[in-house]
Amino acid sequence: MSLGYYRNFSSNHYEFSAELYYKALQNQIDYKNGAQLIANENIESQLIYGVGRAYGLEMYFKKKVGALTGWVSYTLSRSELKIPGVNNGSYYPSRQDEPQNVSIVAMYKASKKWTFSATWVYNTGYPITWPSGKYEVNSQPVWLYTQRNGSRMPDYSRLDLGATVVVKKTQHTESSWTFSVYNAYDRWNAYTITFQQDPNNPAQTQAEKTALFGIIPSITYNFKF
Repeated sequence: MSLGYYRNFSSNHYEFSAELYYKALQNQIDYKNGAQLIANENIESQLIYGVGRAYGLEMYFKKKVGALTGWVSYTLSRSELKIPGVNNGSYYPSRQDEPQNVSIVAMYKASKKWTFSATWVYNTGYPITWPSGKYEVNSQPVWLYTQRNGSRMPDYSRLDLGATVVVKKTQHTESSWTFSVYNAYDRWNAYTITFQQDPNNPAQTQAEKTALFGIIPSITYNFKF
């Protein structure tokens, strides 16, 4: 089910839309608690089934005309599962549940040759199951897990910048250079987070974050014909 409002205004220079939606899901699949997947020839025996729901609000605003163009989009949403045997049969966040998502894109045509762009994205960290405690068995740590997807990864954000200069343009061809910076403010967004014993104090647990990319500059040559 969805309900939306859409409008172009100021002689189609601007575009706006807003939509509420709700979707009921059947035959959703997840792993049972303590699922054994390694070297298991009957993976289907580790699956359990239930229902789910997804609902939210999506908004979009775009400027289509002028030297400065671009758009802003915002999503406020939830995606949840309800599967017997998980979290006492209550609704819990699915892997796709990222309640807030923001995108801001701007493009500025400074002249016939130069065009500048900027893109900023932000989203809530996705759900993940982290240990809530630990105990020892035969002097080895064993992690204790309680709530499925009860924690979240850190929020994600990134700014990309770019500049394009046209070096030659004819009736049939066009060549240009693009200079860009990915992740301009060098935010090390978490890709994975693992937990381990603190080597300096075995009684303590430490989290270790792995990030893939920091700031990445690049230069691209473009040719159209």
